[in-house]
Formats: sequence, structure tokens, C-alpha cells
Amino acid sequence: MAKRRCDKPVLISILTLLTVILTASDALWRVDRWVYDLQLPLLASPASPEIVIIEVDQESLAEFGRWPWPRDIHARLLEFLAQSKPRAVALDFIFSEADKSHPEADAHLARALAQARPVVLPVVVEYNGKSLVETLPLADYAKHAALGHANVDLDKDGVSRSILLEAGLGERRWPAMPLALYAQQHPEFLENLPGLRTENGHDSLEGDFRVWLPFFDPSTDFVRLSYSAVLSGKIPARTFDGKYVLVGLTASGLERELPAPLAVGGRPMTGVEFIAAGLDGLLKQTLWQPLPGIWQFIASLAVAGVSVSLSTRFSPRWLPPAVLALSALILLCSWLLLRLSHYWFAPSVALCVLWFSYPLRSWRHFEKLIQSLFAERKRAFITLNAIADGVITTTPDGVIDYMNSAAIDIVGNRPPNSSSQQIDRIFALEIRDKPVAMADLIRKSIAENAPLKFSHCSLTVSGQHQITANLAIAPLMAGKNGPSGAVISINDIGERMLMAKMLLQKTEEQAVMRELINRAEQVSLAKSQFLSQMSHELRTPLNAVIGFAQLLQMDDPEHPLDPYHLDSVNEILKAGQHLLGLINELLDLAKIESGKIAMNIQSVALQDLIGDCAALITPLARSKGLDLTARNSLPQDLLLKVDPKRAKQILLNFLSNAVKYNRPAGRIDLHTQRIGSNRIRISVVDAGEGLAAQEQKLLFQSFQRLGAENSEIEGTGIGLAITKQLAELMDGSVGVSSTPGMGSTFWVEFPIEIEDVTTPDR
Repeated sequence: MAKRRCDKPVLISILTLLTVILTASDALWRVDRWVYDLQLPLLASPASPEIVIIEVDQESLAEFGRWPWPRDIHARLLEFLAQSKPRAVALDFIFSEADKSHPEADAHLARALAQARPVVLPVVVEYNGKSLVETLPLADYAKHAALGHANVDLDKDGVSRSILLEAGLGERRWPAMPLALYAQQHPEFLENLPGLRTENGHDSLEGDFRVWLPFFDPSTDFVRLSYSAVLSGKIPARTFDGKYVLVGLTASGLERELPAPLAVGGRPMTGVEFIAAGLDGLLKQTLWQPLPGIWQFIASLAVAGVSVSLSTRFSPRWLPPAVLALSALILLCSWLLLRLSHYWFAPSVALCVLWFSYPLRSWRHFEKLIQSLFAERKRAFITLNAIADGVITTTPDGVIDYMNSAAIDIVGNRPPNSSSQQIDRIFALEIRDKPVAMADLIRKSIAENAPLKFSHCSLTVSGQHQITANLAIAPLMAGKNGPSGAVISINDIGERMLMAKMLLQKTEEQAVMRELINRAEQVSLAKSQFLSQMSHELRTPLNAVIGFAQLLQMDDPEHPLDPYHLDSVNEILKAGQHLLGLINELLDLAKIESGKIAMNIQSVALQDLIGDCAALITPLARSKGLDLTARNSLPQDLLLKVDPKRAKQILLNFLSNAVKYNRPAGRIDLHTQRIGSNRIRISVVDAGEGLAAQEQKLLFQSFQRLGAENSEIEGTGIGLAITKQLAELMDGSVGVSSTPGMGSTFWVEFPIEIEDVTTPDR
């Protein structure tokens, strides 16, 4: 009870600490940006019709020549715009140096700026060598125009989502160009700017009032007019009445590109388009800002408290749906807060704390499960030892791995290491006076997946004494995937047969003796059937060992294991997982041979398949000092028609074999080539010892290790057999070419997805 009372405070402390660490470190910023970008399309509104962009596009460059143009061209544009009544005009061009070749053009542009007021010109804070400098327009231009900074910051993922409403060097601050434009009609807005206070954002560039842009619906766009079309008179001056006119570069190669979460056509934005997006947010009064850090922390902490409450109120069965429902509610609240109050609540910390609370709280349930598994194991052990018949379990090859008390009594004085010996070394079997190897019967029972029963067999035990027994051999079930060994039941009937012979001498007792023998045989058969039905339960101890070892391996800050014990746990877990892997391979082979395996054929990208397998095997190759190279010379969008899980299993089998059987400091090459019009071949080349021609013929047969069983390399010899049959089930094939002393090349061919070509109706 005291331990249960401590669970809740400990859980609260851990979740609080996790909230503090994640909030302070901003470690989950990528998740927050991803969620933010997903919400943008749901909140985006059509582009404002009050904004008009005059583009320096390819058509304009073709008419006026290469950029930069003479400044009298811009003067003519401003004179034309002065005929209408735009709310403000922005020239997104930097006029920082005088045109010494055409001073009259400079003067012309200065007069046009004075005539076309209000006009906004950009100020750019940029690096000149290693120091930041402000690049300002010429003084003659600046006195007739408002100035706004055109700097744009990129987030850590290289995407532009926000702007600083004020920025500059030292004490001098410039409003952002969208704000400078908006302030021409709404000067009072400058007195109370929204946004996050962010002093000294980048080196010596000082910025303040950061706001995030909502952008606009990419299915809409601002009014866009070609520079040349406006100057040619094709566009009437009244088009610009009451509009914000933005003039800038959009021609490819002339303007920097700014990646944005939302953009027309999904392409990066130009500088003038980004200014338009900022002005659009100001016009709609939808500029967003992050929720203050203290409120962000309080909200995440509140979620931690709710998580603890959920874990105590709901059973393990209903806790996952409750966590999912609360996760959806957190995302909904984040969206509603952004939509209604223009504050962005980053949900990643709250979601992480919520999901982390689930395993922390569930460990008590897992502990009870482990205890029940150990209790079940003990019960099975007691039951087996209470059976009067000898019970022996073996591997598919006939190696003994368990004997109950009755079986040990049959053997007599238990020989050393009898539990790991071949069964034929202990028992010599004769059926109807013919010698039979028990290992062969075990393999037959597993192959047929059915029990075998033999009566009145002669068993010579350890070459010393002989008994007569009823023998039953049944496959050992390790789950739903098939047998992983065999269970042998030995019913010693020697004494019963001697008694029968004595009773048969008396005519009156013959019928009774036959009835007793028949009943005894029925009991023996019932026991054999019972063992056959319960054989799948014998995998439970292995699962319990692995599960409890994993629990011990978990890092418990309050009761850490010392390195010696942790190494022991790791060895237990490694051995258990290796044994389970061998069992699973055998089950895969059994499923394939029985025709019970199902293929989920899908379209799979060849590049993704190769990349996933290479990423999984690279750490293992590096740990062995091997150099792994994966090259795909085929098109990146090429698709295969395969089962993705089984295709990856084939490649990983080839790659792991290349690691295991390679030479020190060797190489592994993975490359692709096209075979015919509808197949591709993926080859894995290693620098190992190679294989002789005779060995290559046996390589894809079950249980063929070609002498590797005498080495330290682990395996069962069925991996390549499974690989071959899986490939054939996907209409593929496998093969090998090898030169002794030079290395081997294992390859698999898969079919390519062929696009259907249909003839249109006439």
C-alpha cells in the first residue's frame, strides 16, 4: 500500500521535470512547426483584393532589357501611379548608389518620388565582410519616401514563417516594409505593436515585435500586373485607386527565394510576395504570436496533471482511447486559440508529456503480468514433474532441452549434460524389431504437423538396460506460427506386460487383463493428446524470461543496476532474443511450407526500400569495421510490386549475411540493375571467403550451413531457404555467384509496377 501511495507523487514529479526540460530546451520544435504548418491551410483566408503587385517579370525584361534598368523607367511608373490615388506604393528595389552615368535619371526619380507620395523604400541590414551594415536609399530619395526594413528571418528548418515588425542596428529601428506601408493609412498602429519581444535576435542586429504570418489561401492570389503592361498603358490608372501597390522582382534568377509553409503553386516566395503576405496579415488584423512562455509551461503542466488523473481513473483497457481523445482535444484547443485569439500554443510538449505518462503508469500492470507469467511457468513445471510418464522436449534436430522427473528416472543416473545431447545418443529405438532413429521420427512429426504414436517399442537406454514402452511424439507449438520442436512421451509398460503374461496363463483372467491393457492404452493416448494440446504453452517461459529481462534493463533512477548485473541482464536478453529469433525463423519456414503465409503485394519505391535496409544494417557493418555502399542507378520514382515487409526481410537477410561472413575491414556493395522490361535485380556483394560450386547448389536448402555450424557465427541455416521461397511467392527469384577467396554476390529479382495505358474513347 505504501508503494502505491508513492506512485502518484513520483509520477507527477517525473512529468513536471519532463515538462520543464522540454519547454526550456525547445527540443520538440520540429514537431511544433509541423503541427503549425498543418493548421495553416485550415485558417488561411483569400488574398486581400486591396493589394496589387506590379511584377518585374520575364515579359518586362524582354521589353526593357537586362536588370538593372535606368531609373527614369521607375520614375515613369511612379508618375503614372500618381495619376491615381493608391493608399501607398512600395518599391522593393535598393537605390543605395547614384547612377553616375545618368544623373538626370536620378533627379527624375527623386521628382517622381515626391509626386507619388506616399512611397516606401527598403532598408537592408546585411553583411559587408564580417560586419553588419545598413544599406539605405540615396538621401534625395529617402527624404521623399518612408523607409522600412526588408530583412526576413528563417526558422531552424529553413522556412520563413515570421517577421520582425521593427529591426535595425544600434538604437535606430526601422519598421518592416509591410508595417511601413500599413502605417501610411494607420499611423496609430505604430504606437501599440503586437508580437513577441525579441531583443538582440541575430548578432548585433536588434529586432523586436516578432509576429508569425497567417499567409493566405494558396488557391487564391493577389492581383498581379506586368511592369511592361502598366507602362504601356494597357492598364488604366483607376485600377490602382485605393490599393496598396507593391513593385518588385519576380523574374526567375533575379530575386531571392523564401521557402514558406503556404505559397501559390507550392513554390518559394519572392521578396515582394513575402511583403504582400505580411501586409495581408496587417490588413486582416490576423498576425499571430506565440503564447507567452509562462502560459505555455502552465498549460503543459496542466496536461501532466490531467494525465495522472486519467491513469488513475481508467483501466488499462480504456486508458489508450482516453489518451487519444485528450491528444485530439489538445490539438483542437491549439487550433481554436490561434483562430480566436491569434495566440499560438505549441502542443508538442503537452502531447509528449501525455503519451509519456501512459507507460510510466502502466508499469504496475506489466509487473503483475510478469508475475502471472512466472506463476504459470511454475505451474507447468510442477504439472510436468507430477506426470508418471517420461516427458522430453527437443529441438527440431533432436537435441534434448528438457526432461521431467519421470524421464530422468527412466534414464537412471542422469548422465552429464544429458539435457543438451542428441536423443539418439541416449535412446536406441526398435519398432517391430527394426531399429529407427528417434531424430527422424521427430522431423517427420514436425513436417506432418501431427503426433506419431507407437506401441510396444523397445528402448535401450544409454546402452545399459532395455525397456518396453508406448511412445508418442508430437510437434511442440510455440504460438500461432507452427511447431518449434517436439514433445516425446515415454510410457514404460514393461511391468504391465510382465503382469499380462502372468495373467494370460489363467483363462478366467484373460478378459480382465485385456480390458486393463485397453484402458491403460486409452489413458496413455489421452495423456499424449493432452501434451499435444498444451505444447504451445511451453513457449511461455521464454517470453517471460525476455519480458522480465527487458524490465530489468529499463533505467530506474531510484534502483539502478550495477554494471555487473546490467551486463548479466543484457546477456540474458541477448540469449533469449536469439533463441526467439531462431524459433521465429522456423515458424516462418513452417508457414511457407504449409502454404499458410499471405502476401500483401503493394507498390513500393525502390529507393525507399534500399534506403531503409541500408540505414538498418549500417550500424552493424560499422561495428564490424566494414564499409557499406548502397547505390541505386535506376530512376528515383521506380516502383516495385512486392510485399514491403517480406522484400525488406530478403534484403536484410542478404546484408546481414554479408556482414557475418565478410573478412575484417572488408566491403559490402549494394547496387541495382534492370533485367528486361519488367524486372529489376538488387545485388549484394561481399568480400568474404567465397563459396565453391558444390556449396552454392546447397545454399538455398533448409538447415544447410556449409560448415558454419562449427564456427562462432550464429544461425540455423534456414534464412536463405526462407528468402528463396518468399521471393518466389512475390513472383521473384534469388541467386548467388561466388568465387572462392574473392567473395560472393547474392541477388534478388523483383517485378516492376507497369502503369496501365488505356486508349481514350473516340
